[in-house]
Amino acid sequence: MSDADDPARRLMVSLALAAVGTVGAYRGAYEVLAQQARIARRVIPKPTSRPYDGDGLYRPGAPSPDPWRPGMTCDVHMMVFGDSLAAGLGADSPDELPGVLLARGLAEEAGWDVRLSIKAIVGATSKGLAGQVEAMQVAHGRPDISVILVGGNDITSRNAIGPSARRVGEAVQALREGGSHVVVGTCPDLGIIKPVPQPLRSVMATLSRRLAAAQAVQVRRAGGVPVSLAETLAPEFHRRGESLFSPDRFHPNSAGYELAAGLLLPAVCVALGVWDEVPEEHLPQDAAEAAASLEAADGAAEAAEPTDAGERAEAAEHRESVVARLTKRLTDFVRTHEDTDDEEENAFLHNEDVDVDPESTGDAREAADTLRRRSRILRLARLTRDDPRPDEPTDQT
Repeated sequence: MSDADDPARRLMVSLALAAVGTVGAYRGAYEVLAQQARIARRVIPKPTSRPYDGDGLYRPGAPSPDPWRPGMTCDVHMMVFGDSLAAGLGADSPDELPGVLLARGLAEEAGWDVRLSIKAIVGATSKGLAGQVEAMQVAHGRPDISVILVGGNDITSRNAIGPSARRVGEAVQALREGGSHVVVGTCPDLGIIKPVPQPLRSVMATLSRRLAAAQAVQVRRAGGVPVSLAETLAPEFHRRGESLFSPDRFHPNSAGYELAAGLLLPAVCVALGVWDEVPEEHLPQDAAEAAASLEAADGAAEAAEPTDAGERAEAAEHRESVVARLTKRLTDFVRTHEDTDDEEENAFLHNEDVDVDPESTGDAREAADTLRRRSRILRLARLTRDDPRPDEPTDQT
């Protein structure tokens, strides 16, 4: 295959040329981006492994899922649709898949038996969502909650933003008509993929953020709940990519998926009625309240991790609490970024040459605050740690 026929080369060149403002710059930009395409192709390998299989029945407190068999029943059926991000490619173990983290967290919080079915396909774009949903319908699947993560491959496949976002909205509408609640993690920021050189990385950052915004509009219109991943996760991946990316330097590792799941779990719990939405007046209104909220969330997460044998015996339900892990991960993230010096470290740029909005930790802070305020498992852990009297009322705030 010649260089001109190489799809990766054509992708990189086409994305870059979208940012070129004049016809006269076309030839020079083509040569520059052709070279960058070759560099990116060498440093970002194609996936050679399959994601782990996380399907099964997740029971509250169970150390591992039960394989699903005909005749079994569940309280809630969760399905995950989308691309490699939804499938969890790059996770270190099956327990770290985003769908598994969500299913286990939901089982903890609701006390339900949660069946998880992952329908996501590595390499899928929004064009493949309809097929995933239709295959589920043909198999007579009836999810109670659906989670969609898709968009990155639409950017790398040069799919137009408008139609790509509308396809996500159509998938949400089909699932809603089938009786499922739907939570959508919008397109991640591809500007965090540092092996892609400049200016190509700048173009990818801009297009992925535009797609995320368009997806959010279509998801809300179709009755789903959009959750922004780019605004919150991009700063952390930019700064600590070596500890959040898998070895391919393109997909997240387990720590990266924990951050994403921490943002998605509150939306899942609210959609299913496990938690009420946090009233606006209960959200942090200023820096002092935000700091207090972070301290409370951090303390709640630590309380869910027993420190000696006696506590472990009394609080076995909380020993491997996924909710505690996700809360701690979000709290650490917010504290790390909000404690940095404003001028030197707290101004996030996707890359060195492009001005973008400063990083925002608001979504992560709100998610951590929601987990802390609404989490049953964290509240029970606090009560166990404090050893209250049996008739002592529980704080419901």
